[in-house]
Amino acid sequence: MRAATWTLALLLLVPAGAAGAPAYVQNPNATAATGPVEIDVGAGTVNGRRTALTEVPSAGAVRFADLDAHRGPAPAAAAQDFRAELPAGLVQNGDMIVPEEVLSGALMVGDLSLVDGPRPVGAPADSCAFPDEVPPGIYEGDARAGGEFPRRGTIYLNFVGATLSTGGENSAENFSSIARTGHPYPAFSGGEPKAVAVAQAVAQDFARWGIRVVFDPRPRKLLPYTMAMVGGSYSDTTSGPAGGVAPIDCEDFGQRNVCYSFTNSEPATSQANIVSQEVAHTYGLEHTYGTDRIMSYEGGGDKIFGANCQQTFALQGQGNGCQGVNKCHCGIGDLQDDALTIGIIFAPFDVPDVTPPEVTLTEPADGSVYQVGDEIIVGFAVGDDFGGYGWKLVIEDEAGEILVDQADYDRALEFSIVGLPAGTYTFTGEIEDHADHITTHSITVIIEGEAATTGDADTSGSSSASASDTAADADTSASSSAEGSSDGGSGTAGTNTDSGCACGTADVGAPWWMLGLVPLVGGRRRRR
Repeated sequence: MRAATWTLALLLLVPAGAAGAPAYVQNPNATAATGPVEIDVGAGTVNGRRTALTEVPSAGAVRFADLDAHRGPAPAAAAQDFRAELPAGLVQNGDMIVPEEVLSGALMVGDLSLVDGPRPVGAPADSCAFPDEVPPGIYEGDARAGGEFPRRGTIYLNFVGATLSTGGENSAENFSSIARTGHPYPAFSGGEPKAVAVAQAVAQDFARWGIRVVFDPRPRKLLPYTMAMVGGSYSDTTSGPAGGVAPIDCEDFGQRNVCYSFTNSEPATSQANIVSQEVAHTYGLEHTYGTDRIMSYEGGGDKIFGANCQQTFALQGQGNGCQGVNKCHCGIGDLQDDALTIGIIFAPFDVPDVTPPEVTLTEPADGSVYQVGDEIIVGFAVGDDFGGYGWKLVIEDEAGEILVDQADYDRALEFSIVGLPAGTYTFTGEIEDHADHITTHSITVIIEGEAATTGDADTSGSSSASASDTAADADTSASSSAEGSSDGGSGTAGTNTDSGCACGTADVGAPWWMLGLVPLVGGRRRRR
C-alpha cells in the first residue's frame, strides 16, 4: 500500500487513550503455563478440548506448486467492518494490535510481578547500552525453556492460505488474535514466481541474523515460528483497513505469532517491505521515520532495518508499547534501533549452530507399570545452546501406531496422560531447533488391567468444549497440510542455518537464487 494510504489508515484507527491508564501492562504473549498438557487418549481431548491427537493432513489444501492456478486480481475488501470482533482488551493502532492500555502510555512487560521488585543483579546490563534507563520488568528474560537469548528463528511465509481461528497466537495450529474463525483465508493471487521473489527479498531483510525464511514445506508443529499470511485483504481478518496487520510482542515472548500482509499484485520489493515490517512487529519493533526504513510508512524501494537510534512515529498523546526496550538501546523511549532490538533476540548469522538440542524424559522411569485408569505424568528436561527450540511427546502402541503426537506449546515441560488401554507403549520425547537438528529420547510404559464397566459411555471429554471451541478444533486441521504437502521443490529462502549435524533430518541448503546474498554480520551475545 502506498505510504499516504498507510498514514491515513493510522489516523483513522487510533482511538483516544483513557486517562489514568496503568504505567505497565502484561504482554499477552508472555503468559506462563499453569499446569501440564492434559491429554485424554480415550476421549480424544487436549486440555479438555476435542481435537486430533496426531497430525491430520488437510483435504483440499492448496499446494505452493499450484499457486499459479490461483493467480488473479487482488481481492477486493468486503464492505463489512470486522474490527469489533477483536478479542476483549486488544485494539488496533494503525497496523498493530496492542493491549488497549498501550494507547494511554502503558509499557508492556513480560512479568508484572517484576515491576515493583528489585532488578536482578547484572540484568539487563549484559544486553543494554543504557541499563539505568530501563524500567523494571524489561529484558529480565524469558524463564521458560526455549526462551533464552540469543535465539535462532524461522519465518514461515504462508502463500497457500488456511482456515484460521481466534483464540490467542499459535502459528502451528492456525490460531490468531486477528483471525475470523472458520473463514478460509485465501491463497496468494500473485503467482508462484512473484511469491518466490517476495520470499527472497524478505530473506535478504533478515539475512544478518540467524533467522531463516521458508515457504514450502511448512515447519513442523513442534518448532516455534512466526507465520506471515501473504495475500488476501484486511476483511479476511478482524482488523480494519491497513496494508498489513500484526500483534506487537515486545521481546518476542510468544515465538508463535501470526501476522498478515495484504499484498498480491504490487512489486515484490514493496510486498517484502510490508511482510518484513509486520514480522518485525511480532518481535517488538514499532514504526519510525526514514524513507529507507522498513519500519517507516515513508518512501519506497528496497528498504532496510535501521542500525541507529531513529525517532519513532506515534500520534501525540499515544503510547509506544515497547518504549522500555527502546530505552535499553537508545536511552530514550521514543527512539528505536531496529538492528539492536532484533539482535538481542536473535544470534548473528555468522555464529554457527552445530550442537543438537537435548531432551530427556525425566519421568516415568523406563519400564514403569501402571494400571488402567491411572494418570501418567511425563516430565521433560530440555536444552540447547540457542533459544527458540521446541519439543513434543509421541506415544506409539505395540503395533507402531501413533496414538499421540502433541507439541508442548505452553512450554510446560510436563504432560498428563490418561485413557490408554492395557498394553505396552513407547513414549518418545522429540526436540528440534532451527538448524534442523532433531534429538529423541524414548522409554517403555506398561499398562495392565481392564477398564471399569459402568454401563454408560464416557462422554465428558466430548461435551466439555464450547461451540466456539468445536469450530476452532475443526479449523485446526487446515494448519497441517503440513510437512507432507511439499511438491519436493526448495521452499527455503536464505535458510540462515548451518550444516554439521546428521541428527535425524536433512539440513536444508540455500537455493541457487540465494547464493549471491551476502549477509551482514555482528558479534555474538549470550544471556545465559
